[in-house]
Amino acid sequence: MRIPIVCAGLLTSVAACVTTPIIGGALAEGTTTSPTIVSVDSGLPPKRVSIRLEKDASVVVILVAPGHSAFVLFPKDSVVDNRLAAGAHDIAFEIPGHLILSDSARLLRARQLRAFSDSSGRARARPTSASGMMPPINPEVPSYLLVITSPQPLVYQRVLDKTVGWSIPVVEQEALNSVAKQVKSTITGEPRDWSAAYLAIKLAETKN
Repeated sequence: MRIPIVCAGLLTSVAACVTTPIIGGALAEGTTTSPTIVSVDSGLPPKRVSIRLEKDASVVVILVAPGHSAFVLFPKDSVVDNRLAAGAHDIAFEIPGHLILSDSARLLRARQLRAFSDSSGRARARPTSASGMMPPINPEVPSYLLVITSPQPLVYQRVLDKTVGWSIPVVEQEALNSVAKQVKSTITGEPRDWSAAYLAIKLAETKN
């Protein structure tokens, strides 16, 4: 499914291209049942997601910012056991503060988006700040929680290597599929089934 793109043209206060947001949905490949996102807390940014699994599965939760990058929120490191039993789970996470765009940085971010987007519709890797951190995510661009599950292990370090720092498409559905396929590529055993659910979230208040 292709999502329509609305370009901002001469409006310099927002991103160069903003796609029509998708509220939520599911992805899958194989026989694995997709997880259910029951709720996300209303904080800005959110810090907790409630999910339900039909079967035992390995789980990763990823923040997907189309045209920016993807960030692994759960597990937070290789020590955390991300093999979860069937049933309901309340998963806490923390979105790094440097990814939340302040009002004073919005104009600079819009310029970066225009400078680093290319004609193919994919975003090139974003430059890091002086501190070595990724630049903030413009709240005008919809972001998503992507919950990916598999009957096989989803190893934290492999998922990290395949997602963080890689450029992803600016179109939402393509970005979500791209990140999910990257996670699938980390599965070493059979069956290489995976499933996912996603939901649009707000990271900060947008200016009217």
